[in-house]
Amino acid sequence: MRVVANSVPKGGTHLLDRLLVLLGFGLVDFGGIRPHLVEDGRFSSARGRLKTSLGLRMPENVMGIGPHLVEGGRFPRVRGILRDRRPEKVTVGVDFPRGIDRLWLGRRLAKVPEGSFVTAHCVHTPQLASLFAEEGMKTVCIIRDPRDVAVSSMHYIKQQRGHFAHEAYTSLPSDHARLLLSIRGGELAGHRLRSLGERYRQFSGWGQDPNTVVVRFEDLVGPKGGGSAAVQRRTVERVAAHLDLGLDEQGVVSVTENLFGVGRTFRKGQIGGWRDEFSQEHERAAREVAGALLVELGYEEGQGW
Repeated sequence: MRVVANSVPKGGTHLLDRLLVLLGFGLVDFGGIRPHLVEDGRFSSARGRLKTSLGLRMPENVMGIGPHLVEGGRFPRVRGILRDRRPEKVTVGVDFPRGIDRLWLGRRLAKVPEGSFVTAHCVHTPQLASLFAEEGMKTVCIIRDPRDVAVSSMHYIKQQRGHFAHEAYTSLPSDHARLLLSIRGGELAGHRLRSLGERYRQFSGWGQDPNTVVVRFEDLVGPKGGGSAAVQRRTVERVAAHLDLGLDEQGVVSVTENLFGVGRTFRKGQIGGWRDEFSQEHERAAREVAGALLVELGYEEGQGW
């Protein structure tokens, strides 16, 4: 079994990664010459360790499926030519989606080892979903309250000096303005950031894909993150069943006890943290761009919150 761990950026990516590792899957770095397993925080291949020693990429910065496969890097023009040359493309990315050569991505996916998973930030399209299925890969998606995603994204981009939008983001006058941009969207460093509503609308299509199981961050964090132990347990069992894993009682307990609070970009991971940082203006903006969506996703009972 090979798995795609898909998420909205800052929507519980590393919580999902941790779950899959605890279920026995190996994390794959999708970058480099070819996809390769990462073990115990180090590259498992001699080539990967050499890359680390040369300072090209730290071992914790594993790459998944996203626009960075086409953009950025040391030779972005070459990257674009090699991975964006054929007319048949699939869309990758969520915040700043773009097309990538379908044949190139398919060949890359075929090299992902058995018993492992690759991370992804990808909106749903029938073309991408069918590609994952054709490659024999099951998809597990995680969603999170969009308001918490906006807050987490704001803090993340501020802290990540290597992020392409860091300079433009920190040039905004205040965290208030940065959070409004994360909610409403807008132009950022030459790219268009879609609003929370747009990003989630395009991602939510994974819920109708028969090859995919969708879980909520809030259902997976358990008591340590402000959630329910019983709901966490059921969610772990649901993912295990989707991946055809026979998880016994001891296995469920081991996973739930070790799941929360681990991740290379972990900050707080608490449910409803947006309430501590949203002003009334932020709340109005979120209702405008994602009010109905919050109800549909079960995060609010009505739009009068």
